[in-house]
Amino acid sequence: MNDAVSWNARAWCMTPAGGRWMVLLALASALSCIAPAVADDAPPSWDRPGIAFSPAVLPAGSFDWEQGLPDLEHDNMDGARSTDYTADSNLRYGLTSTLEVQLLTSLWNELDVHTMGFSSHMEGAGDTRLSLKWAPTLSTKGLSFAMLGGVTFDTGSAPFTSGHSVETLGATLGQDLGGGRSIAAYANVDHSDGANVWTTSANFGFPISGNFGGYLEVGHVDGDGATSTIAGGGVTYLVDNRVQFDLYARHGLTSESPDIQAGFGISVFWK
Repeated sequence: MNDAVSWNARAWCMTPAGGRWMVLLALASALSCIAPAVADDAPPSWDRPGIAFSPAVLPAGSFDWEQGLPDLEHDNMDGARSTDYTADSNLRYGLTSTLEVQLLTSLWNELDVHTMGFSSHMEGAGDTRLSLKWAPTLSTKGLSFAMLGGVTFDTGSAPFTSGHSVETLGATLGQDLGGGRSIAAYANVDHSDGANVWTTSANFGFPISGNFGGYLEVGHVDGDGATSTIAGGGVTYLVDNRVQFDLYARHGLTSESPDIQAGFGISVFWK
């Protein structure tokens, strides 16, 4: 792991792929403008950004769209440099005070690979996951808990599909520390084709100034013959308690880990 990601933004925006991202960003911005204001209410607990999902569900009857614009993963190993861009879309709907349903997909992905004397560029859709999230009411003050279980269907195109279904079960336990600060622990297992992949993480959230917030996190992935450990953080900006912009970056801590994971996104809440 030694190369940094180089990105000529102007040239990239002139490509067909860059044009798609610009259209997606414009659409997301337009939807944020027409979303009804909920300034008198507390903002929802968004699942984006971060490794863990939030330990809470949306209010019954409310809707949330969380969109990567994009997210990326860059790795340089044995002379091969790869960058994977994805436009994850997570649609969430509150069913009851303790249940919500989620539909997660990525309609467009891009994978660029460069080695000595060879380069490849691939685009396509990713797989689709349908999930149910449960967050019971706890008696302990400031403590929150949620579980999310789902099935991912292999609807994507190569190389953006697992090629078979994936069963997922995860949990997040959070503690409000007061003053806008919180800590959380997360664990998740993905089961597919007879193998289990475990993901664990811990994070600390804190206010920065005004509508800006931040968080730090560390995560570990183990299973199916591979392990990785990453650490990083991000910044969020809240608009009228209904729109959240996010920017984050994580760095691999071991030789088996991705060099860089980063992204920019928007979350829009309707109630």
